[in-house]
Amino acid sequence: MTYYFLLPDLSAGGAERVSITMARLLRREGRDVRFLCLGSGDGEMRSWIVPEFQLEALGCKRVLSAIPSLCKFLHGHKDVVLFSSREHVSIAALIAGKRAKVPVIVRMPNMPSNRLHKGLGALKWNVIRFVNRRLIPNARTIISQTDTMREEVKAFYRLPDNKVVTIYNPVDKEHVCSEAEQKANPFDTHKPQFLCVGNIAHSKGIDILLQAFAKVHQMMPDACLSIIGRHNTEYANQLRQSVKDDTSIRFLGFIQNPYPYMKHCDVFILPSRMEGFPNVLLEAMCFNKPVAATTCVPIIEKLIQEGENGYYCPTENVEALAECMMKATQLHNISNQYELFQKDRLLQTFPL
Repeated sequence: MTYYFLLPDLSAGGAERVSITMARLLRREGRDVRFLCLGSGDGEMRSWIVPEFQLEALGCKRVLSAIPSLCKFLHGHKDVVLFSSREHVSIAALIAGKRAKVPVIVRMPNMPSNRLHKGLGALKWNVIRFVNRRLIPNARTIISQTDTMREEVKAFYRLPDNKVVTIYNPVDKEHVCSEAEQKANPFDTHKPQFLCVGNIAHSKGIDILLQAFAKVHQMMPDACLSIIGRHNTEYANQLRQSVKDDTSIRFLGFIQNPYPYMKHCDVFILPSRMEGFPNVLLEAMCFNKPVAATTCVPIIEKLIQEGENGYYCPTENVEALAECMMKATQLHNISNQYELFQKDRLLQTFPL
């Protein structure tokens, strides 16, 4: 049995990072996992995948236009299963899988109730959701990231109980920590360093973070904020322009290896309005860093023990986030243990 993990392209994102982590764990357990890119075979993630995994690329410009090529690919490969972790990719996978009689495993990246998209993005999301509502029931298995998501997915897509399985996101602590080893500290060690990692989008709450940091900076004038993530959209440029004269804030853009920053920061911040599962928070916690996070998804209250490894607050609350950030700087000698992920459940979903 060969499992092909589908990617729309090789640009990096949270869902893609999780897919690679799952692939590593499955490969260690004897599964034959490979990657299939619907677009070009070049991009940020290529070095994350090759040479560890076999990577093939169909070279299509758009995901939906890749369906004929994907069907042709599947007809030439026997005993395979497709895995998708992005909504629009799932459409292509489920259509091609049905034509080629190939089973498909779908991982839900977000709650179906997500309404944070705006403008053309909202229209595109509504179309994808409308199509997926008819296709998702054809998947062999649907993976939800939390039990709360599982119940919502079952209700929204009208799925039977045995069709949806909860698999909390894995974190490859060994890989994360090894990527940070022997790397120089990127920060000025004489100043408190706050860090946020995530694409600069409305759902990530970076605007709330900037307002909260302004309040923190009033109390801690030497504090610095670094934000790692793509900032090439109009929305991101507006945020950058709003603080362009503030030398205590750095927008660092996409960084191939953010782990040295996680290792050496003083406080890691997750200001999101919405997350499927905050994998970046798990990665930061590998380094036993105090965290300040919004309760953008219910699992936050299981990951953070207030006063021990961090603090959390409601979304959209600037004052509360600033307070969490300040209090987190006082936490020391943290030892994080992440125990929600169940490897046996992952292996049962991807059998030999």
